[in-house]
Amino acid sequence: MKKILALLLALTMALTMLAGCVGTGETDGGKETVGPGSTTPVVETPEVTYQDTYKTTFSSSITTMNPYTIETASDYWFSANFLDALLETDQYGRFSPCMAESWEHNEDYTVWTFHLRKDIPWVDYTGEKTEFIVDADDFVAGMRYVADPANAANGFGTIRNIIAGLYDYYYLLSDIDDGTVTDVTREAALASFDTTVGVKALDQYTVEYTMDHPCPFFDSFGQQDLLLPVEQAFLDTVGAEYGTDKDKMLYNGAYYVSTWDRDKQITMTKNPYYWDVDNVHVTTLSFEYVADSSAAVEMFKRGELSNVSLSSEDVTTLTGTEWEQYIYLSEKTAITYWFSFNFATRNPELAAAVQNENFRKAIFAAIDAVTLSAIYEPKNPAFFTRYTLLPEGFMFDADGTDYTDYGRLKDYKNTDPFNAEQALANMQAAVAELVEADGVTLKGVTPGKVDMLPINEWDVDGKLPIDIVYSSGTSESEMKKAELVKNMLETYLGKENVNIILGFPANDFSAEVYDLGNWDLVDDSYSFRYADPSANLDRCTSDYDITYSTYSIPDYDAMIAAADEIYDIKARYAAFADAECWLLDHAYIKPYMTGGGSYRMTYIVPFTTPGGGFGRSQYKMKGALIQTTPVTNEQYQALKAQNESERAALAGN
Repeated sequence: MKKILALLLALTMALTMLAGCVGTGETDGGKETVGPGSTTPVVETPEVTYQDTYKTTFSSSITTMNPYTIETASDYWFSANFLDALLETDQYGRFSPCMAESWEHNEDYTVWTFHLRKDIPWVDYTGEKTEFIVDADDFVAGMRYVADPANAANGFGTIRNIIAGLYDYYYLLSDIDDGTVTDVTREAALASFDTTVGVKALDQYTVEYTMDHPCPFFDSFGQQDLLLPVEQAFLDTVGAEYGTDKDKMLYNGAYYVSTWDRDKQITMTKNPYYWDVDNVHVTTLSFEYVADSSAAVEMFKRGELSNVSLSSEDVTTLTGTEWEQYIYLSEKTAITYWFSFNFATRNPELAAAVQNENFRKAIFAAIDAVTLSAIYEPKNPAFFTRYTLLPEGFMFDADGTDYTDYGRLKDYKNTDPFNAEQALANMQAAVAELVEADGVTLKGVTPGKVDMLPINEWDVDGKLPIDIVYSSGTSESEMKKAELVKNMLETYLGKENVNIILGFPANDFSAEVYDLGNWDLVDDSYSFRYADPSANLDRCTSDYDITYSTYSIPDYDAMIAAADEIYDIKARYAAFADAECWLLDHAYIKPYMTGGGSYRMTYIVPFTTPGGGFGRSQYKMKGALIQTTPVTNEQYQALKAQNESERAALAGN
């Protein structure tokens, strides 16, 4: 305990010395809070002043905040701050108590028991207490909601094989809904939840989860959206409108949604009844709708944004000015960016070509990740690259061996797959296999019109070059990346072989691209939900298909099914690494870049909010300190070193 107190005191002193500001801000009166889940103590000092409002923007319409169905990282900024889970992480990334004060598991990790805090109220959008308190039944109700396919919970595949009975219950309901099962009513199936699914309230404040098999990493799920609570009586009242407006939700987190003006303004206000209210130093989270992100840097300079990401052009422009001292390179995250194909495309030319492995390999070998990364890091673009689906530095066996160092995966990790000569060779081999004897007509392709509206509409002639629609986001960096990808593919593979058609949504990417299947090639970011390879590799199977590729890969499916049944960590890592290599070997997915690691400027004091590489805690503003002057690069580096030193010391205790 003395060591922990000393570490917290040292960080407090560092904040005091490094901030270099004047005045006072909202504090907790210098009270030190020590232990799991605690945040850095705030010491009132005349040398530091803090703001009480976090200011940021959003650029896409927010139509729902249903915490079980959100899909994008930006959505987590809302739900993570208004809804608390069983666990959270502290600023060092350690699992810490949240709604659960304590937890334990049995010897073989098949039963996990969580003991909840008592008398924590649900509040409404005015911040007033409701008649409800958060109890074990709410966590059971949350799982009941997730387990019903009618509610379309996002990420269900990550947990369907973890909790006992959950898979069978969910797919029985699914089969009833699609008419496959007719001898069981939906009502009877719903009534079976309490006896078939491994989650139960042992008493008012104790919830127990029974696993389908040993699961030593189940605490990773403790901070996930799939295990969030919901008040059943309230849910019954709002029904399908749950999460669609501020009065259609209840809140147990550090904030509640006080204003939700569609496509204009969202405001979250500090919850006065929050269980850890003394560690919430920012009273208001303000989200303003701004469609054009090009003004973000100027907004930051004027103090209208609390932080901002910088493009390479921004960095160049700011270099040599008074703002250069505030530019820093943020930490990489567990998020990985992947390219993937649409095997169910309405474009007949790509539909024929994508089944050819040489074609897929040609496309992926022609994409230069280092050049794409230079959009974000012109000085050292290789810094951003990642060539494995799962991130390095987040999963280790008992000997400290990183998962990404297992088997051939280590070679993928350390080898840049970009190879222009090999890409062209693969394309030439693919063309030889795809065209008729005349050398230009694509086998089995019928000419006609392709409707991918509102993204694009065009005529295909069934001949080379192969038309490929690359659908992209509309931010400045995304559009630049799209142009680079088009240039790479047409240059390295030959315009006589491929014709890249760029497509951009008018409003919402998910609604206009993914939901309508308006794409042939796309790249997106994928978060890492819990500390096991199954977190993402299970989501790449044919039936889960996180990339919406609609592929059929039974060999991979079988490898994953076998790996899921292995509970010895070393053998488990080896099996999953082999499966990941299979996906990469056959060019179904191409990882190319990490999340995070961008150039930024911020007013938020680094390392005061929850840390860790996965889960919703990383989006929390709990513990945040926001200076009235920007954080300098010197301050960031000092606090980074301080955090790393403290983390290492804590790991040794």
